[in-house]
Amino acid sequence: MASVTLDKKEWLKHLGQFGESVNDLKLILTESKLSYSVGFQTHYLSVTQTYPQSVKKTGDIHISSLDKVCAFLKKCEGLVTLKQMVNGKTLYISSGNFKMQLPVTDCKSTQMIPTYERLVKKAEKGMWESFGQDDYTLHGKVEMKEILKLASLKRLMDKNADFVVVANADSEELSVSAGKQHTVKLFASSKLIDVEGPKHSLTSNYGPWLLPCLSLVDNTLQSTIHFGMATGLVVQQSTDVCERLLIIIDQEE
Repeated sequence: MASVTLDKKEWLKHLGQFGESVNDLKLILTESKLSYSVGFQTHYLSVTQTYPQSVKKTGDIHISSLDKVCAFLKKCEGLVTLKQMVNGKTLYISSGNFKMQLPVTDCKSTQMIPTYERLVKKAEKGMWESFGQDDYTLHGKVEMKEILKLASLKRLMDKNADFVVVANADSEELSVSAGKQHTVKLFASSKLIDVEGPKHSLTSNYGPWLLPCLSLVDNTLQSTIHFGMATGLVVQQSTDVCERLLIIIDQEE
């Protein structure tokens, strides 16, 4: 039986970050690591974090109702254990004598992961000069705290708003704007560090998924980005104990 124990706050950091966009997740447990990925037409997120002694038994844990799990976690205190039998159809969650059981169904968020993993592996081999059909000509580091504030304001935007990311290596700036003229318009920018790229602005357009996807960036970590003209936005974050990769897909013209 796959089993892992983390503090309630750690669980909510992982499982509560998706909002309404994701409601199922596959957790992969190795001897000291917790990993998971989700893949959609709009974005891909992969996270691996080291938790020494937290994984009691390796294996996979499938969650079909993240909203219900997060609601339960909010009522827990301290350590919370998730367990599941191999190929089991029930998820067991316990915090002392406070327990929950949930049925497990299909995991839709994993269906596109093999395709993404193949493309990511090829992109990493090529030092992120391209991803799929996109050419990435700008690479740099950035503190995205100001830009990430936009994620919490997504309800102010109409679905037909313009969502634009602009990066300029010459001015060392990454900016995001959302909205249209004569309506609510939001704008935020951050300074690029150690940036390499052409001496002109690179622009890419996105749909309303841009702001929710920005909420998947850890605002406590520095990011390395890869970007180009009319491309997706790649955000890498890493520490000694954590690896995060987010790819936000652009809007096709």
